[in-house]
Amino acid sequence: MGDVAYALLRLLNRASLLRVDHDPARPSPCEQLPPDHHGLVEWRPVPVTPPAAFDGIAIHPSIREFYGSYLGGEADGHYAGEAVHLITAWEVDGLARFARTVRAQVESEKQVTVAYTDREQLYAVDNATGAVWLCEPDQQPIRQVARSLAEFLNQIG
Repeated sequence: MGDVAYALLRLLNRASLLRVDHDPARPSPCEQLPPDHHGLVEWRPVPVTPPAAFDGIAIHPSIREFYGSYLGGEADGHYAGEAVHLITAWEVDGLARFARTVRAQVESEKQVTVAYTDREQLYAVDNATGAVWLCEPDQQPIRQVARSLAEFLNQIG
């Protein structure tokens, strides 16, 4: 397991302590029990093999590891005193959607988004260097926040 997958698993395991809404239209292998009477379900991260949809996309290895290691629910935390929400796939079909989004971001020479803030700012990985940047949507990056995706994930509390 690489550094990115290890850090992501730590965050997903922490997030899985909370139940989530069950969506019958989007069943997930992460769901552990049938929904309770409130429609909530327990979940756990599930290892996944990157789908073929990621083949042929020239992406930084840390991005491939981030999106191709685990299925999981919403993983939230705090970074630099602000709420941060990781973008994760809940089901296998979600990975294919992420692959299309990543392909579009790479083709338009944008950085690849991995998280967002409550203020609608983005954390994105530079596809060439693997560094993580704080960005405004459709704007130039604001500042580098970590030298690597693993470093960024490990700083999320």
